[in-house]
Amino acid sequence: MSVDEIGVEDESSRSGVEVEAPPPPTPDILDTAEAGPRAVRGSAFRSGAYAVSLGLSLVSVPFMIRHLGAVDYGYFVTVSSIVFIIGGVSEAGLTYVGIREVSTLEGEERTRYLRNLVGLRFALTIPAIAIAVGLTAITGADAPIVYGTAIVGLGLVLALTQQTYMIPLNAELRLGWVATLELLKQATLSAAFILFVLIGGALIDFFWASVLAGAAMVAATLLLVRQHGSLRPRFELGTWKRVLVETLPFAVATAVGLIYFRIVVVLMSYIATGEETGIFSAAFRISEVVVAMAWVVVSSAFPILARAARDDEERLAYGLQRVFEVSLIIGTGMAIGLAIGAPFAIDVVAGHGFAASVPVLRIQSLALITSFLLATWALALLALKRYREVLLANLLAALVSIGGTFALVPALGAKGGAIAIIASEAALVAACIFFMHRANPALTPKPGVIPKVVAAAAVAIGITLPLSGAPSIALSVLAMLVFAGIILLTRALPPEAFEAFSSWRSAGKAGP
Repeated sequence: MSVDEIGVEDESSRSGVEVEAPPPPTPDILDTAEAGPRAVRGSAFRSGAYAVSLGLSLVSVPFMIRHLGAVDYGYFVTVSSIVFIIGGVSEAGLTYVGIREVSTLEGEERTRYLRNLVGLRFALTIPAIAIAVGLTAITGADAPIVYGTAIVGLGLVLALTQQTYMIPLNAELRLGWVATLELLKQATLSAAFILFVLIGGALIDFFWASVLAGAAMVAATLLLVRQHGSLRPRFELGTWKRVLVETLPFAVATAVGLIYFRIVVVLMSYIATGEETGIFSAAFRISEVVVAMAWVVVSSAFPILARAARDDEERLAYGLQRVFEVSLIIGTGMAIGLAIGAPFAIDVVAGHGFAASVPVLRIQSLALITSFLLATWALALLALKRYREVLLANLLAALVSIGGTFALVPALGAKGGAIAIIASEAALVAACIFFMHRANPALTPKPGVIPKVVAAAAVAIGITLPLSGAPSIALSVLAMLVFAGIILLTRALPPEAFEAFSSWRSAGKAGP
């Protein structure tokens, strides 16, 4: 009799004890049908947290400005600008690259990559801060700028480290916690500013506020990601080299992206009057803060796009189409609200003396539409590892921005600068879509939603025209409500947006 005929008794038969099979592994959220709804809900939570953060900033910063006075607040802004530039360069696009990689790696390989990313952050940021401090000292900058750069630079190290630790939360679509952490940062900053005002703090105290916020963020994030094992920095030069070589074009593109949107302000200081530059700057500061919402909303879906780019082209095409539709709708709605409410926004932020900034802000409000579309297609190219194409698109935007500034500002002043920014953004979006189409025509967006959005925008704006004497903030709210109503009536919004919240409620609000 053969072994096959006899068979072999298993351990449970011999012992008389029935052994349960181990439970099947829990599927990765990115591979489930729940991924899309969770991204939608997470995007809503992050948008709400961003809006609350802006409110906290509007409450705390005026107290700080009045307490510090013009000179010390000027030092504070100067230091913040220096550290912002350092952060933009040393960040090198590693957060989005890290989210993409962690969304496609598994197990120990994922943890090892994260630990190396933390080490790479230290290797890039700490020397950059040291160089900046040295340069400010050597070039004779005032003492507050020198020591302020060192202190706020320490806060930058903590902030970028926390961004790296937060990557698993993004990749696992635990976006409610991401929103909470983002709100925690601004809440800590605002509380510190108000505390220092109350106790009569000196300028140096306000510099330390960023360190306090960074430390709070790192501690809270480590508590949330402790199940991923040790995240101590790892220093493997070979891994660092592979990461940097692969992502160098994207890192350069990120740096160029920081420049092209701001180069207009710099150039106007040379070719325009001080008054025109001031008029432009007041509007630019508002639009710069608001357009950041686009990346908050769209980046919530990035882990899904990254996984789909690796495994499922059809899913990637479907996801991109839905993100495109939502981005166009939200961007247009926000642009309408900002354009109509521009007088209120300028009055609150800059004061009555900047009435000339209102038409400039109305032009710049179009950047909300382009920014939402840009976030969609730039992240899509990143998901496909098309770094070179992202770099070329950003270089084109920089050229359009510079050329448009020189061509338009001498004749049109601040309005010319606003038009140059919109032209550069539009060129960047067009280039990203072109490169996406060339890489894979199946990923080209279908324009079916555009007529519905245009019609809704036209009606919303038209309704407010006869009411031009009413407060602009009231007209802004009215226009956005009308726009949203028409979008709902025409079913322009993808049904997944509604299903995300209905399934959440029916499941007992399991989490964002």
